[in-house]
Amino acid sequence: MTRDDIHTCSYECERPACIKAQRDELAQRMFELVAEAVAAEREACAELAEPSEEHRRDASWGYAGGEGGVELLDSVAAAIRARGET
Repeated sequence: MTRDDIHTCSYECERPACIKAQRDELAQRMFELVAEAVAAEREACAELAEPSEEHRRDASWGYAGGEGGVELLDSVAAAIRARGET
């Protein structure tokens, strides 16, 4: 058995293989955190675009006084959410 066979390391380890593994682990975690933040921001924007329940119940409500405001805002919210699927 060699020293390499029983090696346990910490973040202070300076072996090239350990440095690479730590770097890769930190980079992967960073990408995951950024993806989570982007998804949360996208969902928050989609929720802001959705019409309120009051507007959904009011059949006369429309975008800029016209008809179809609820449908328009629903499609905007859906488009925002779809950005995360590509």
